[in-house]
Amino acid sequence: MTFAKHSFRFAGIYGLLVLLPQYFLEARIGHDYPPPITHPENFYGFIGIAVALLGRNKALGILFAALLFGALQVGTSPRQLDPEVFNPELATNLAIMIQALIIAFVGAEFLILFLWRSGRRVRFRPRRAEPEKG
Repeated sequence: MTFAKHSFRFAGIYGLLVLLPQYFLEARIGHDYPPPITHPENFYGFIGIAVALLGRNKALGILFAALLFGALQVGTSPRQLDPEVFNPELATNLAIMIQALIIAFVGAEFLILFLWRSGRRVRFRPRRAEPEKG
């Protein structure tokens, strides 16, 4: 129990040290590296939930999911793309759509498994045969 308490305390302090300056440097980051971040709290929450969902709350899974989402973010940033070849704004939106599809498919898997398992518990009574009229 004490190991978990210390681990979570360390993770919280690290999160404050990493994310807190982002909120205060929001205008500067938007000016130096367009497009500007308009709502960072929504961005980090969306990515964090998506990484945890895709990694299934396992340490190794979260590591690989974070690498995937990080590669999507960095690979489609306007700094990496030539505007004459591919529109950078379109690439950024495409990355967000790919992330949303990943979340939808992983969430759909959980929903399908839930419905499949709950369908086995529910027993439907067969219809009684009606007497033939004749």
